[in-house]
Amino acid sequence: MKYLKYLLIILLVPFIVLAEECDVSNITITSMEQNSIEGNTEVISDPTFEDRTINLDLKMYEVGDSISYDMTIKNDSEEDYMIDEDTFKTNSDYIEYTLKTKDNTNVVKANSTKEVSLIVTYKKEVDDSLLTNNKFNASNSLKLSLNTSEKEQPLDVITTDNIKESLDPQEVKNPITSVSSMMLISTILLTSIVILYILIKRKNRYTKYLLIILSMLLIPTVYAICTCNIEVESTIEIEKKPKLFDTIANIAKKDNSCVTKYEGEVTDEVGKTVPASNVYFNNCENQRNVIFGGFCWQVIRTTETGGVKMIYNGEPVNGKCERTRSNYKGIVQSNMTNQTLNTNYVYGKSFTYDTTNDTFTLTDTETATWSNSTYEDLIGKFTCKSSSDTCTTIYQINDYSSQTQAYASYYTIANTNYAQIGTSSFNARDKSPAMVGYMFNKVYNYKWRQHGLTENKYGSSFIYNDNTNLYTLSGTTQNISDLPTNYNQLNNTHYTCWNEIGECSMISYIYMTTSDTAYFISLEDGKNINDALIDMFSNDDVNRYNSSIKGIIDAWFAHNLADYTNYLEDAVYCNARNITDLSAFNPDGGSSLTNDSLSFKNYYVTTNLACQNITDQFSISNNKAKLTYPVALLQNEETSNINISSLMKTSKDYWELSPLRFFGNHAIVRNVSRVGEINNNGVSNAYGIRPVISLNVNNKILSGSGSEEEPWIIE
Repeated sequence: MKYLKYLLIILLVPFIVLAEECDVSNITITSMEQNSIEGNTEVISDPTFEDRTINLDLKMYEVGDSISYDMTIKNDSEEDYMIDEDTFKTNSDYIEYTLKTKDNTNVVKANSTKEVSLIVTYKKEVDDSLLTNNKFNASNSLKLSLNTSEKEQPLDVITTDNIKESLDPQEVKNPITSVSSMMLISTILLTSIVILYILIKRKNRYTKYLLIILSMLLIPTVYAICTCNIEVESTIEIEKKPKLFDTIANIAKKDNSCVTKYEGEVTDEVGKTVPASNVYFNNCENQRNVIFGGFCWQVIRTTETGGVKMIYNGEPVNGKCERTRSNYKGIVQSNMTNQTLNTNYVYGKSFTYDTTNDTFTLTDTETATWSNSTYEDLIGKFTCKSSSDTCTTIYQINDYSSQTQAYASYYTIANTNYAQIGTSSFNARDKSPAMVGYMFNKVYNYKWRQHGLTENKYGSSFIYNDNTNLYTLSGTTQNISDLPTNYNQLNNTHYTCWNEIGECSMISYIYMTTSDTAYFISLEDGKNINDALIDMFSNDDVNRYNSSIKGIIDAWFAHNLADYTNYLEDAVYCNARNITDLSAFNPDGGSSLTNDSLSFKNYYVTTNLACQNITDQFSISNNKAKLTYPVALLQNEETSNINISSLMKTSKDYWELSPLRFFGNHAIVRNVSRVGEINNNGVSNAYGIRPVISLNVNNKILSGSGSEEEPWIIE
């Protein structure tokens, strides 16, 4: 028992020695500097500190916003102190304080300094439904209130007012050792007593040495350390940034002449045409400009799914989207012509470009030779017309011309209007009704024939023999010999074999005549005119090849906006090819064949946003009209709902997505004129390209008023 008495005295020494007061005034913060900012955190004023109290004044917007500070804590005492991490555990669900040290310990050694990081994080979004009478109480120590100050664009603002996230600093009189330490001490003490008892029983001569070693081990384990608190007094304003969609809808409630609510049907999702409830058109002169992805855009309208459709408006200058901006370099169509391709050239599905060196570089390449067996795979692709994938002039393959030649348009890097990415034809050829398509497949090119005096047979129908592959005219037939005089007598007899007997392997369908010329398309394999129209406008595989303009838009998007795809919604872009007037393409229409031909939905001015055909609803998710990227062009139905003259004029003509008609020998699509009027032109003309994208419902405004001088900045 004598040994046990000595052991207990040794163990109690640390407790007796440390039963004294700890003076926390010896611990002070001597420096504090901002380290890093994550997200959109704003520092309203620089942090201040005194003794162990820190004052922060911050503004945060989104969950994940954070800021960190590097601090130096000085210990002027002769004792070690521990910074209590529990002082940074707040009752708030929304703001989190984290204390980190470089050496992963919270102990500040006597007469030394310690480098510490303080991290403040907005960890959970405040739910608007929890706001009551403009206040939200998260706990007794955190009060959130709604800032109701008037602004030009009201924003929901939640503030934390003088948040105290810790206990007041105080003297620690009886330092508390943690529960885990006490359990460890108790375990060692109990084990030591058992071992001591066994050794005493055995009268082991090493007992004295063991007691000394055990005492030395127990002293640092039992030693209790002084603790101190770091107090943070924060004024943190959590400003909830408004969604772009909500901002536009709110403007409509205040000024329905500036933002107008659309009443009618809309197709903003594939296969879903519904009465619109969320569609607003932005006619505001000073609240429609956006900077997104490094480019200027103009708001056109909201979508039924909460998105916002915008049209390209050039590159910002000094953060502004003013109309006084100069021209800049873009992708400019130079010409279109037949190109000989009967040798091995490199072809690419797309390209990148360099406006410094004015060069193109093909992407996703292959080497091929144009021929009757390969041309179908090469239409729509790009080539430098060489074995190289880099060039200053790039050729886009548009159509078959012969076994050795393709019809192609070609482009260079050159100056273009500030509001356009460049210029291009809608489709390089306009000789087929199919060329009004943003994509196309089967092409029935028109042909023409001068009238002569030869007698030919004309019929209202035909019989096709599958065994002989011959057409024979039937139904109402007539023979006309002097067509220059009698061309207006054809009426419903549109089919002819251009002979007297009315039998041929390829039949012609006449859709228009003049005093000296007949315009027709050729049919084979038993097809009639209705089959041809289905092939061009409504078959499931009607969208196989890119139009000229789509190929350029896709390449531009891949080069500039591919990293922003997640910010965009899968909107519908309607290439409305639904026919409203067949005219002479109706074999039973009773037409004299001298009227306008084949009109589409937008032949008449319409504001209806419904898109009738599934094959016209271009979208990422529509396999029957599949976009490569979520980008296309403005629809004429959209321009008809807005103030064209002020919003849309850019001093240059540019293309829309909307077919107008096929007249004579020209496929015609709508465009916006340089003075902002709705116009139309043959698809082979080279006009401006202004891509349209649709931001998804989650996009919020970081700053700005929507004016040209202060565009809305989208996060």
